[in-house]
Amino acid sequence: RHEAAQKMLSAFVETIRFLKNEYGTWKIPWGTINRFQRISGHIDNEFDDSQPSIPVGFTSSAWGMLPSYSSRRFNGSKNRYGVNGNSFICAVEFGPTIKAKSLLAGGESGHSDSKHFFDQGKMFSEGKFKKVLFYKEDVEKHSARKYHPGESFSLTK
Repeated sequence: RHEAAQKMLSAFVETIRFLKNEYGTWKIPWGTINRFQRISGHIDNEFDDSQPSIPVGFTSSAWGMLPSYSSRRFNGSKNRYGVNGNSFICAVEFGPTIKAKSLLAGGESGHSDSKHFFDQGKMFSEGKFKKVLFYKEDVEKHSARKYHPGESFSLTK
């Protein structure tokens, strides 16, 4: 029992030492280090401390977190960036009419020049759900434009 306690204490002391050396203090908010960044649409993520990022208070699902968010450091970065977790969560209420709220990591577009590339990142980082437009009339009422097969269409607008 004493040996297990000593291992935990050693890990704690080493973590405090690391935080002091790396950030000047151990009293640093988790979101200062744990960041959400989406700067390209590449499959292999790119991260850069000098580029904008969003603080995230989430952690791994191993700790019971929903949404889950696992991060690590890259190429000598000081910040930790998200590498896996929930990319989408949806809560649905079934009844006479279906009601749903969803949470999407980042944005719906994989095109970095689209306004929908990272437009939901802040909502995700704050755990703010948005209403799901489930019925055709709701979708049509809130649509920015309509598309019909055969028409010219741009994904970046």
